[in-house]
Amino acid sequence: MRATVLISLVTLSGCASSSAVPGHPTPTETVRIVGLTGAVALTTSPTVAARIDTFPAPLDEVWRILPAAYDSLAIPPTSLDAANHVVGNAGLKVRGRLGNVPLTRYLDCGDSQGAPSAETYEIHLSIFTQVQPGRSGTATVATTVQASGRPVAFSGEYVRCASKGVLESRLVDRLKAQLPP
Repeated sequence: MRATVLISLVTLSGCASSSAVPGHPTPTETVRIVGLTGAVALTTSPTVAARIDTFPAPLDEVWRILPAAYDSLAIPPTSLDAANHVVGNAGLKVRGRLGNVPLTRYLDCGDSQGAPSAETYEIHLSIFTQVQPGRSGTATVATTVQASGRPVAFSGEYVRCASKGVLESRLVDRLKAQLPP
């Protein structure tokens, strides 16, 4: 029975697809499953879907303003790949707020302590945006957000947090606001 469950989990995780930003690997996650007859460790790659938007501006113009859009959201860009037009930060640690915005607006980390965990957890945030040329002088922007958090007040493992899509939307709004009409 345990072998059947394990094979099913491996098969399902292998069927997942990802549209992560190229050049930035999706981290793996190891889950330990404990049963009556022992424990099994299962390593998976979580699916990360990119938010994709098209802008009525050329790639160079969108690329030029992207770092400022990150800064305006209190995300310091630590990775800048001009050859592939990728900006991001893979190691942002935050607690409670990102800039002046509560993390609960951006992330869902569950609510194991009776309140949203994103409110009290130490959050490890990874966000990357890639700009690619589109049709007829447009630019396509793909953004991925990954986050995990763990309790600060007591020991605990990191848990995966889900993006609510709000951070990605705010980045798009900042880019649109900085583009000339």
